[in-house]
Amino acid sequence: MDNPEVQGRLPATDRADRPHERRPIYKPHTGLSTTGHWLKTIGMLSPLIIGEFVKDPERRWRFTRMAVIATAALSQGLYTNRIQREREEGGGQRER
Repeated sequence: MDNPEVQGRLPATDRADRPHERRPIYKPHTGLSTTGHWLKTIGMLSPLIIGEFVKDPERRWRFTRMAVIATAALSQGLYTNRIQREREEGGGQRER
């Protein structure tokens, strides 16, 4: 098939005539995503840290469960906050 329109692509001459559009790859406000990364890392390491300081098996298990629930809730809160902020910055383009 030599016809590029049939294949779903534009001919190369059309692409060369149009101005180049840049995609925003770098986002300078990545502070919350870094916070989310560290939160998840702490959540994964919390059983090891708790195991070093708490020797009673029942208390260790209870603290581990609380740490897992707390990090999951905080991570979900950060994600929800980020999505809400993106929707507000977008001006409601995708309102349903």
